[in-house]
Formats: sequence, C-alpha cells, structure tokens
Amino acid sequence: MEILITKGNHRNILTCKRKDGSVTSLNLGPDIPNHDIAHYVVEKEFNLEHGFYGKIKSGKTIEELSDKEIIKNLGSENWLSEIMARNLQSIGSGAAETEQFIELIHWEAQNMDGMEVPKMNLTKIEKMKLNFDQLCEKWNMIPENGKLKLFF
Repeated sequence: MEILITKGNHRNILTCKRKDGSVTSLNLGPDIPNHDIAHYVVEKEFNLEHGFYGKIKSGKTIEELSDKEIIKNLGSENWLSEIMARNLQSIGSGAAETEQFIELIHWEAQNMDGMEVPKMNLTKIEKMKLNFDQLCEKWNMIPENGKLKLFF
C-alpha cells in the first residue's frame, strides 16, 4: 500500500492507495503528521498487520478509523499500535527517554485484556527512533504541496 502525506498551507492530507487501486484520504488539518509517521514506523518495525495502516490496507477508510464507535472494536493489536506510536512520539520529542520506551509500553498494556507486547530490545527501539527522526526531518524539508511517500 502506498501512503502519501501531502503538505498544504496549514492543511495536510493523508492518502492511502491500496494494491487494488482503491483510495482513502482525509484532511489532517494543520497538525504536523508525526503521529501518522509514528504509526508507520512501529507497524513496519513490529509487523503489526492489524494496526492503523494494516486496517486501511484491509479495506477500512481513514474516516472509519476516526469513528469512536468503530475504534472501540478494532482489537488489541490496533490498541498496541496506538500505544507504541504515541510513545515513539514521546521519545522523538524528548518527553521520554529512549530507554523508557519498553517500560512505558508494558505499563500501558498491562491493563488491556488480550494485548500481547512483542519482544523488544533497546537496539531495536533506537533503530526505530532513528527511522522516525529521519522521516520527520524529511517531512520538515518537504515544500508546500510536496508529498512524503511511504510503502506499507
């Protein structure tokens, strides 16, 4: 699946093109799409096929994945993806240390039924953070109307 994040004048657009040619797209508004980039990085690194992008790849629309009623029933891997993306953003912004990532994931996951946390080590987390930082820097260098293209 091709993921395109288009930089606009105070508006950014996320577009996903599936292999079958179908497309889903949503205006992200003025926010920097770091969260969407974080989802991409953690889902690729840990092969989370039922996270945000995995759900889109299998046919859900971005709009559906923004619906609170649908979100409640997406399953534990989707929630794991959310927890990991949020914490990757935290270490990317400096709000948490890279060494805290694994502990934070386990702490958040402990009260969620059926959630299996994958094996993680500091080397893998550092690699993931580097990838996230590089993609965010690439995004920052993209001019208005330019696109960040990713493949999932």
